[in-house]
Amino acid sequence: MSKRELPQIGLRNIKTAISVFLCIVLFQALDRPYPFYACIAAVMCTKETVAITYKASFDRMIGSILGGFMGMILIIISSHINFSTIESFMSGIGIVIVIYMCNLIKRPGACPISCIVLLSITTTAHDSTPYLYALNRVIDTFIGIIITIIINRFICPRESIC
Repeated sequence: MSKRELPQIGLRNIKTAISVFLCIVLFQALDRPYPFYACIAAVMCTKETVAITYKASFDRMIGSILGGFMGMILIIISSHINFSTIESFMSGIGIVIVIYMCNLIKRPGACPISCIVLLSITTTAHDSTPYLYALNRVIDTFIGIIITIIINRFICPRESIC
C-alpha cells in the first residue's frame, strides 16, 4: 500500500488568511460593519506574484467603481418604480452595460467584479441611501485590496527568496 502525501499549505494560502484576518480586525477596530466585501477582495486579489496581485487589484478597483456607479444609478431609478419585474430587468441591463464598459476600456478582468458589485447593490441596498451604500461597498473593497497588496508585497513576495 503506497503512502500518499498531502500537499503542504502554501504561502499564498497563508497570505490570503492573513489578509482576511486583518480586514476583519480593521473593520472591528473602526466599528465598520460588513467586512465581507473587503474579505472578498483579499481572497480574489492574493495572487502568485506581486505583479499579478497589482494587476488583479487594479481590475478589482476599476470593476468596483463601475459596478458601484451603475448599481447606484439603477437603485435610484428603481426607487421610483414599484414593480419587481422592472427592477430585475434593470439589473440585467446593468450587467450588459458594465461588461460592455469593461471591454470598452480594455479591462475584461474587471467584468466579474463589476457585475458582483452591481448585483450586491441592486439586490441588497433597498433600505439604504443608494449613494452611501454604493460608496461604502467600493470603500470596503478598496480596504481589502490595500491590505492584500501590503501583505503580498511585504510578506515574502514570490519574486524574493524566503
